[in-house]
Formats: sequence, C-alpha cells, structure tokens
Amino acid sequence: MQAIEENKIEYNHYTTEHDLPGIAALIEKELSEPYSVFTYRYFINNWPKLCWMAIENSTIIGVIVCKLEQHKGMHETLRGYIAMLVVHPDHRKKNWSNLLSLLFFNC
Repeated sequence: MQAIEENKIEYNHYTTEHDLPGIAALIEKELSEPYSVFTYRYFINNWPKLCWMAIENSTIIGVIVCKLEQHKGMHETLRGYIAMLVVHPDHRKKNWSNLLSLLFFNC
C-alpha cells in the first residue's frame, strides 16, 4: 500500500473493498448529491490509483475520487476529472483538499 504521511494524516489510495464503506459514508454525509454504490465502483474499480483518502486515527477525513482517460479524438491527450472531493467539516480550512488534489495532479 502506498502511503504518504503529513501532520499525522496518512494519504492512501484505494486498495480493497474494505475502503468503500468509509469513503461512501463521508461522501454521503457531506455532499448534497446522492450517489449509488455503482457510481463509486465505476470510478474506484476503473481508476483505483486515482482515489485517495486522507486518514487520521483510522478514520477517513477526506477523499478525492477521480478518473483519467484519453480525450475523445486526441490519442495523445489525457483528460482528468475530479468526480468527488470532500473533507470532513472538522478538518476543513487546513489545506487537506489541496493536498488531495495534488496527489491526483501528480499521478
């Protein structure tokens, strides 16, 4: 498992189905748009290395779910898409969303 630690926050990418309930719980609680489990699985199963979690004391406090694919008609150009980005309210204004975004942009 690839992990990056910063200020006691560990950043891991999605590795197993065990991660999904924590990801879904945070997103469902904090985002207004409801997502089905199929939406999560579409992104996570196709681009598992582009789903990053910020974890503190074994609790997911932030998550970014993304995809990266070829731009239509442009074989050498990739297009990135951030599907979901959320940080728990107790951890906002601490730059966690920027750090999660950088993990995606640096892939």
